[in-house]
Amino acid sequence: MHRQLDPSSPDVIIGEGADLNTTHRSWTLVGTLGDVDHAAVDSRGLVSRKVDGFSVDWWVGADDRWHLPSRSAGIRQRLVDDSPIVETTMRVPGGEIVHRVWGVAPGAGMPPGGGIVIELHNAATVPVAVAIALRPFGPISRTAIKAIDLDGTVVRVDGHPVMHLAKAPSRVAVGSASLGDSLNVVESGAAGSQWPDGGVRCSEGRASAALLFPLPHTATVRFVLESAPIEQRRSLFGFRHRELPSAPVNPAAAPDASRVAAGWEVQTRRSPRMELLELRADEAVRSARRSALLHAAGDDAVSWSDGLVGVFDACALIIALDQHGLHAEAAKLLMGLVDRIDVDGRFELEHHRVDAGAAWLHAVERHIRLADDVALARVSVGEIAKVAHRVHRDVVALKDRRRARRSTGPVWTTTPESLRVHDLVWAHSGLNSAATALRVAEQPDAAREIEKLAEGLAGEVDAALASAHLTPESAVAAVVALVESDSAALIDQVLLDALVDEASRGAVRGAVVQRIGEAALSPRLTAALAVARIRLGDRNAVEALRWMLEIGAPTWSWPESVHPRTGDGCSGDGHSPVSTAAFLQLTRSFSVIDDEHVVDLFPVVPSEWLGQPIEVHDLPTSHGKLSFAVRWHGERPALLWDLRPHEDVSISAAESSAVPIGLRCTGLDPTWSTTELRGEALLAPPDPDLAASAAVPPMDVEPPADSEVLIDPAAGPTSGSRPPTAPSPGESFS
Repeated sequence: MHRQLDPSSPDVIIGEGADLNTTHRSWTLVGTLGDVDHAAVDSRGLVSRKVDGFSVDWWVGADDRWHLPSRSAGIRQRLVDDSPIVETTMRVPGGEIVHRVWGVAPGAGMPPGGGIVIELHNAATVPVAVAIALRPFGPISRTAIKAIDLDGTVVRVDGHPVMHLAKAPSRVAVGSASLGDSLNVVESGAAGSQWPDGGVRCSEGRASAALLFPLPHTATVRFVLESAPIEQRRSLFGFRHRELPSAPVNPAAAPDASRVAAGWEVQTRRSPRMELLELRADEAVRSARRSALLHAAGDDAVSWSDGLVGVFDACALIIALDQHGLHAEAAKLLMGLVDRIDVDGRFELEHHRVDAGAAWLHAVERHIRLADDVALARVSVGEIAKVAHRVHRDVVALKDRRRARRSTGPVWTTTPESLRVHDLVWAHSGLNSAATALRVAEQPDAAREIEKLAEGLAGEVDAALASAHLTPESAVAAVVALVESDSAALIDQVLLDALVDEASRGAVRGAVVQRIGEAALSPRLTAALAVARIRLGDRNAVEALRWMLEIGAPTWSWPESVHPRTGDGCSGDGHSPVSTAAFLQLTRSFSVIDDEHVVDLFPVVPSEWLGQPIEVHDLPTSHGKLSFAVRWHGERPALLWDLRPHEDVSISAAESSAVPIGLRCTGLDPTWSTTELRGEALLAPPDPDLAASAAVPPMDVEPPADSEVLIDPAAGPTSGSRPPTAPSPGESFS
């Protein structure tokens, strides 16, 4: 807000809206898996529990002056061990002050609904004073605080207990519309030793307070923010809050950051091991998986700023969870969405969206295959059939409405061409997904009926895609729909290439511009377009990954929309579940493109990755768990693979047994393929034009004794090396 109101700042906003954050609308979520009430930590350590509530800032009083993180240049931020534990460090004379924030579950000494721990540690060589400040604004805009009270070590805001102190503050400063900001009191040195009688009151909602504590060298002080207890029963208008009696809270009883980080590591140990050779990509994937679990806490996907996530966006998160092995959370969200299905097959509050039902059907089918979860298909047969029929009726109604408008006025004036393409592609994919799910659930007659409905839409989809390249907007809509619905493999690759080229027009540093609404850069659209490029074998797709890594750093949280100049969020959610899902789906695509009868390992390999060993373990695919690795024998890559098919025979029976599963590795050797589920192969050298710029290390030296180098059978045995052995089912590569 300070920068947007400052005429000398490059972030200045002229005219109305300057007090709404549109240049740095980014934050990182912290919380626990058992609670959907998370907190947001902005890039300077401001902690906000609710989008419309108070925030907690921190200031440091050093020998020279008071240092404010919001205006200091010496700020660094990171996640502790790739977990939702945000560490913000500010440099002051004599060293650094470290500010950490993380979520804790209910337990001994903690609030009944869990809490958010704020910890300040003095890593400087001199003592300092720290202030914990309650502020009437958040990471989006101004908010209102009308009353602040201090009852011993409990701070109340507008009558509710919100923060627990380890001890009483040594000094206090308060502010209001009439008194001025509490910051002015602190900076002037006028903070008092007594809390004012009657607390702080401000009818204009501008009450503020700062609680000051001495912090000697190496000392640490903690505070606990209460998480508002929430009933896990959802109403039509969101979550209903209820107050629980507050038990005594002891901030010292909270588990420390390292213990919490270890717990998060355990939670994602189920995920496949994937290696990406881009700098910091592996830590970004680990962090994004844990963020996805936060977004999925509870029965519904939740956005911190917008509340309940829509069905279409929630399904993108569900698929990302399944692709990264987090199947239990994906299943829980899928069944939570079942509760939103109305009697007519539409989703409550989203009757106008054809894509909502289609995306749910697609997510159900993806979960069944990726998680090998036939039970979910069997218990959802009725809902699958009902939603599929509704999707078909709705998309046919849209088509008929468009035809009627041809004779009376502009073509489909209320529905742009880009939306028509989007809905048609999704409806066709959703119906095909429903047919597959019903077949897995041993409902062949219902599956055939839905399949015929899908066949009836195929011609309309082809016609829409043939004209979709006329404008960048409709091309983007077509490409994103094809990629996210897993339909890209079903269309002609020449057409897909043309659509991708048109959709790329106007891109900024490789990022796709969202042209509907704000002219911002979209992580979701950028990731989807990059996946389409991967399918086309375009190694430049790695530029999108690099852009995502750049804007996600340092805490690996991606906003919904990105400001082209600042690289931070500018609208929507500052830590978006949809953008997180898009990043996870993009990173998986560099390892595997998983189609109905073909699995492509390493579909593109940028030149910088050549010559480096890489492994993937236990990756869920439509056909089973897949592990594979690449080792290098001179300039030739050696590929090892092991595909363990699904255990449930219902999924295998639903697939066409006449067509075996094919494996390819087009990023390294487009000529190679196999139908063997397990084996090893020495591939041809990569494209010389690509290899020339890759700086592949020479292999004329003796390999380490514990290395595995595949030997060319034509060359015979070679001293000092041995052929690798592919792992047996359940084992890991050595």
